[in-house]
Amino acid sequence: MLFSFFAMKNFCLNSRSRTGLVAATALLLNACAPGQDTPTPTAGINVSHYLAVGDSYTAGLSEGGFTLASQTYSFPNLLAKQLQGVTANAAFTQPLLDAGTGTGYLDLVDFTAAGFPRTRRVAGQAVVRTLINPAACGGADTVRVLTRSTTSSALPQNLGVPGITLSQLETVNLGNASTATPTSVFNPYFERLLPAADSRTYLQAVTTAASTATFFTYFQGLDDVMPYVRSGGQCGALPNTTLMKNNAKKILDVLTAGGRPGIIAKLPAIITLPLLRQGQGLVLEARLQKSFGDTARIYIEDPFGSGEGQHITNSDYVLATALLRLGQLTRVVVGTTSLMLPYGRDIRNPVRNSDVLDGVLELARINNVFTIYNNELDRLAGVYLMPVITEAGTKRTLDLDVSLFNQVADAISIGGVVYSAEPVRGNVFSLDYYSLTPRGNGLVANAFITAINKAYHANIPAVDVNSLPTTAR
Repeated sequence: MLFSFFAMKNFCLNSRSRTGLVAATALLLNACAPGQDTPTPTAGINVSHYLAVGDSYTAGLSEGGFTLASQTYSFPNLLAKQLQGVTANAAFTQPLLDAGTGTGYLDLVDFTAAGFPRTRRVAGQAVVRTLINPAACGGADTVRVLTRSTTSSALPQNLGVPGITLSQLETVNLGNASTATPTSVFNPYFERLLPAADSRTYLQAVTTAASTATFFTYFQGLDDVMPYVRSGGQCGALPNTTLMKNNAKKILDVLTAGGRPGIIAKLPAIITLPLLRQGQGLVLEARLQKSFGDTARIYIEDPFGSGEGQHITNSDYVLATALLRLGQLTRVVVGTTSLMLPYGRDIRNPVRNSDVLDGVLELARINNVFTIYNNELDRLAGVYLMPVITEAGTKRTLDLDVSLFNQVADAISIGGVVYSAEPVRGNVFSLDYYSLTPRGNGLVANAFITAINKAYHANIPAVDVNSLPTTAR
């Protein structure tokens, strides 16, 4: 277990602290005395028809794929189960895949000497047809049209759509496979939610679903920046912040109409996710030096385009997708000589720009997008008169960095189980270094529950995260 990289914190869950408290919040988990009575669960608001709006995290993407198991352990589904425990006849529908179908997923093979997981791809089943986009970011991309949900005649309550962006909010035919072409804007996950040949936009779908909703959660925007992040800033332009803000307002105008209660979550800092955190400059360098038993440095290409190598800094992040290639011998032409040099560990063979986000330009741009968007969510929450959800009595939005991701970055112990940012071994993040495990989804659900309990004076029990599986299989 590679937890020497973290300063461990210890928390425990007793009968009192299980009630609506997020397991990763030190302030709320410092009382661990046994033998206390469990208060009667209450909702405080009408949660009989909960609507979840968002992208990959809301949909339940996990292990680099979308399957029945990953949907089952999505944080909205886990949250809904807790809401059902306090509200009679509460229901929650998801656009469930059939068992054994879906996109496939990543399976663990083993770990490298440095502790990075090696994976293999397990193929998906029941693909209706494929579309190949030759001009996609990063090279040709295959879009797989999946079998339609059996609930598509009526919109599900989980409207999480992997890969959807706020810029696509009003894109007509976004989920219409009959009009999809290799280069058109089409989302096969949205298509599954709709009847065949349905041209409606995502905003129209949210509007329809919200008409019967009594409570909502909103957690959207991460997928807007992921093409840029995954390409090391080389393609997939960063989203227009004005468009992000305007379209978030359009969705939230619908969700909060009539004073409908809910929780608005802000985006976590991108460096809290293992996709970047595992590759943080000097921390990664020290980890590789320990693994290789040497003192070799990591070099990255000059972000300003000279092509020359420069020593990595702690503000630069090698993408997790490149970690397994660091130190491998690759052919490089130096002058007129062809040499085999270790990738990233020789100044003559630096980590390519497409495999790293530098702190000078690319990461600063991403952070600027997140700051502008999150500030707008804070502003809108005030406009909508959303209730305060923090102990300090100042914030009306859920800050997942404070309540969860910053906590697991340092490693915490819940009932003797360690939770950290290490993929797989840390119990929070899955094999793709981005999406959540079932237990990670349980922690996110608990963050929302804590916010609900504070905002609406409810008493909803927390998810017992240790009872959940470690992988979505």
